[in-house]
Amino acid sequence: MVYFKRKNIFSFSKAEIKDLAISTLAIALIFAWNSRGFPTFNSWFILKMVISTFTVGTGFILHELAHRTVARHFGAWSEFKAWYEGLAIALALKMLLGATFIAPGAVYIYKDYLTSEENGLISIAGPLTNVALAFVFLILHIPIISDIGYMVNIFLAAFNMIPIYPLDGAKVLNWNPVIWAVVAIPLFLSVLGVL
Repeated sequence: MVYFKRKNIFSFSKAEIKDLAISTLAIALIFAWNSRGFPTFNSWFILKMVISTFTVGTGFILHELAHRTVARHFGAWSEFKAWYEGLAIALALKMLLGATFIAPGAVYIYKDYLTSEENGLISIAGPLTNVALAFVFLILHIPIISDIGYMVNIFLAAFNMIPIYPLDGAKVLNWNPVIWAVVAIPLFLSVLGVL
């Protein structure tokens, strides 16, 4: 198996770019779409699509790319692959029930051996990226966009820190329970409105 060298840490394949773009647009569509049935494509919907792409899309893309970049740093092959069946299920659930469920895909990682620490660091990179993005949105202080960007990114970070496999939290907890607690507990309290 040929592993990525550091100079290739930020390279993208054409398939990966396509999968990231399709997943991002599908996520933005689902978040902009308020209820079941078909969305009404008017100027309000287009504005919501732009806001969703900027807030949810950046949170999703940068979360996944953080995993990918840290994995490549450790010499692992890593690439984002869309889960088209999951995107189809998400669109069907939105259309039929008005429910928001998203499983756009994941970063696939391969290396003959990853240590617990490497796996933990790869896993925590995504949620920490969402935390950083949440604060960037707060600092930007753009009406509506900042609030949505902050809430979405805190939620994504907290959700991914739940210690249930295959979520990031399970791998971080396995690596270092103290680091998991320092990151996860404030996120859970923020989502619950305690912080």
